[in-house]
Amino acid sequence: MSLASRLYHGETSYDIVGRRRLWFSISAVLLLISIVSLIWPGLNFGIDFKGGAVFRVQPTQPVTEAKVRDAIGPVAEVVQISQSQPVEVIVQTEVLEPAEVASIRTEMAEVAGTERNEVSTQTIGSKWGSTVSRKALIALLVFLVVVVVYVSLRMEFKMAVAALVALLHDLIITAGIFALLRFEVTPASVIALLTILGYSLYDTVVVFDKVRENTGTLTSMSRTTYSQATNLAVNQTMMRSLNTSLASLLPILGLLLVGNYLLGAETLKDLALALFVGVAAGAYSSIFIAPPIVAMWKEKEPRYAQLRARVERLAAQGGAERPERPERPARPVRAGGAARDARSRRAAAPPPEPELAPDPELPPDEELEEVAGIEEPAGPAEEPAVVAQTPARRQPQKPRPTQQRRKPSGRQQSRPAKRRRR
Repeated sequence: MSLASRLYHGETSYDIVGRRRLWFSISAVLLLISIVSLIWPGLNFGIDFKGGAVFRVQPTQPVTEAKVRDAIGPVAEVVQISQSQPVEVIVQTEVLEPAEVASIRTEMAEVAGTERNEVSTQTIGSKWGSTVSRKALIALLVFLVVVVVYVSLRMEFKMAVAALVALLHDLIITAGIFALLRFEVTPASVIALLTILGYSLYDTVVVFDKVRENTGTLTSMSRTTYSQATNLAVNQTMMRSLNTSLASLLPILGLLLVGNYLLGAETLKDLALALFVGVAAGAYSSIFIAPPIVAMWKEKEPRYAQLRARVERLAAQGGAERPERPERPARPVRAGGAARDARSRRAAAPPPEPELAPDPELPPDEELEEVAGIEEPAGPAEEPAVVAQTPARRQPQKPRPTQQRRKPSGRQQSRPAKRRRR
């Protein structure tokens, strides 16, 4: 039997809900590192969010990043040299005046060994970047509100809050990784963040649906607490979540490696990094964060608190050695008790059937014939025919027990008795 089947049927179980302090500690460390990274050095917003100018040129001679920075000066905030063919030099700066833009184009043409008109320029204002940031924040808030409403209607409000905590957990960790690795935040990164939110919510809802199924049958007489039923649900869906997450992470990892090292595509790199971190964090939170939060919160309700106290009390009683039950002493016989017992036994016994007295008018053979139940049809008496042969000796029949004898009443008499009376 496979591990997934044993987990589903409860034959193998990992105490995930019971070790929630360990998982909460790991998440607290990751969240602390992410928050510190967001404060310092902070997110590296791309030109689409903060505005600026982008210069692109395809050099005809070998160019290094140091030569480009020496030629342009400190205004060059980002210098990238793609490794794919054809080689392209990309320089990003803050918002510049037209004269400064013309000067940088000339300097980049000299470094690349090309003409000035071969250097392309793209200028983005800061107003457009702030508009994109505001719309992204509004979209995030709307998404979170819809999530809370949907999960509350589909399941319950406490599960919706736990799912929201798991989503914020995934968002903060992903943003912290971006800040720590100094990856540039672009519109593609924002799209990836919204994508991983949907993935994390999907995985969490699947686990919560199994939790609701397992805990829906709990009553005050159950022998399973809410935490134990939740832990069983997590074990039953854990292999499914892990397999789905691994199937998603492997293509994203390939996209990240190919986009960064082989193609040098910055857009693919930013998108793949956000997806990779978000999917991994979502798989972790849907198993180790959201279900323990729900179990810890639900067991504070009086109903499940009483159930937990009862299960723990039964477990404590079952674990202790039960004392042997002392033998019950014999009851003393009172005066007159024996007579009463005899009378009660006689009253309980079935009454015996009366014995049938033999008929004095019949001989023993006829009485035996009558007891045997041999009856002849009524009619005028006839003389017996003379038989030449010697009649066979009749075997005596065993008399029936007294209980089986029937009282002869209203039956027709046999022929010999009629002959005697004549």
